Amino acid sequence: MSFHRTGLLDKHGRVCCTSGSRTSACIHANVSAALWEDAFLNFARAAGGDQMTSIQQEAALTGFEDRSCQPIASHEQALERVRALLPRIAACAKAVDSERRVPSDVIAALSQAGLFRIMAPRRYGGAELGFATLTEVTAEIASACGSTGWIYTVLAGHSWLLALFPQQAQEEAFTNPHDLTATVVRLGGERPKRVDGGYRIANASGRFCSGIDHAAWIILGAGVETAAGAIEPRYLMVPQSDVEVVDDWFTTGMRGTGSRSLRIAEAFVPEHRSVAIADLASGTAPGLKLHAANIYRAPFPHVLPLSLAGAPLGMARGAVNSFREKFRNRIANLGETEIAEHSAFFVRLADAAAAVDAAMALIVSDSRQIDHAANGTKTSRLDRARLMRDVANAAHMCRQAVNSLFEAGGGSGIYDGEDLQRIWRDINASTSHNTFSRERAGGMYARALFDLPPGKTERIGN
Repeated sequence: MSFHRTGLLDKHGRVCCTSGSRTSACIHANVSAALWEDAFLNFARAAGGDQMTSIQQEAALTGFEDRSCQPIASHEQALERVRALLPRIAACAKAVDSERRVPSDVIAALSQAGLFRIMAPRRYGGAELGFATLTEVTAEIASACGSTGWIYTVLAGHSWLLALFPQQAQEEAFTNPHDLTATVVRLGGERPKRVDGGYRIANASGRFCSGIDHAAWIILGAGVETAAGAIEPRYLMVPQSDVEVVDDWFTTGMRGTGSRSLRIAEAFVPEHRSVAIADLASGTAPGLKLHAANIYRAPFPHVLPLSLAGAPLGMARGAVNSFREKFRNRIANLGETEIAEHSAFFVRLADAAAAVDAAMALIVSDSRQIDHAANGTKTSRLDRARLMRDVANAAHMCRQAVNSLFEAGGGSGIYDGEDLQRIWRDINASTSHNTFSRERAGGMYARALFDLPPGKTERIGN
């Protein structure tokens, strides 16, 4: 394999971020092509061929595998570290959108800063900081690049889910601090079947696998067919080498998430790489025996939307910032009378900023309650529904705020080079996720409020 053939080196021998046939100059190193090619080939052999995650690719690009992962001690330290990376993330935002991929060096920087480990158990070198920290860190990243923020929160949030798997699976997934995990919520095709020692997957497929380019492991949600013919909802964990990635992510927004589809021709999943969704819901998941932290006892599955909420919050904050910067000089050059004539314009900006701040405060408050609950598995039905209601409405508030600013942005706002149009596309794409459906969440909340029977979509494993 040649660096020049894959686009990893330009004609001057400089390393570039790569996605398809295009490159972005997020990282550079003045080295000889021969040195980089040797490093790449050596690492590829050690990694077992072409199946490499973005962290492994970054190791190849730097000539060695840096396995350091700086531990994070506090919420404040997590915010300090992510803010130091924001200029780098923002500089790549346009390339992330056009190339449909977050650069490997950005993922590596987040990993080496320990930011992917904030939800991971301390037993395996994680920080166990909880959902409030995840929300705020994600919002910081998404304010600079929506796609990067989405990928971050998906991959970081899955450490929480992994902590509920059997011990052997956790040891496999957490031993390398740079290994990341993606998910497919609902596996399609043939149902996996229970066999001796585990589960057999054949002729299966799944969509919307955000972060698959950077993941070493993939968690699959599936209805497993038992020997008796019953269907049991489970999560199954497979290495990325078991799947074929289908490059079908050509979308209006969130292009950089690379949330591609996958196919699995055949795979065997040992018993220890699976967990029953019923056990997660009842608070009896095997991983709970290993970790004492409250965050691992959060109410499943109602807490899952909370892990995504920081992305639209950050995008909306980025839109307010972008709008302000775009019009700062224009407003500064106006006379007092002209400024007064812009009162409606100012009110629109103020309303958008207030909506974003209110949405952020709501979600952070909910997150802190979850983080500090002694046993979230005992959360009442109404409080579970309220959590989902809040997430859906916060996302809706953010989407409305961005749409309002885009409407006021003028004709120049539709050009590809404008940050606001990218944020507008990203937030409307991201909030179309079922997690943020106000109709679904509102119905669930009203049913709980009036003590009506749960709807079909509320049933675990549906």
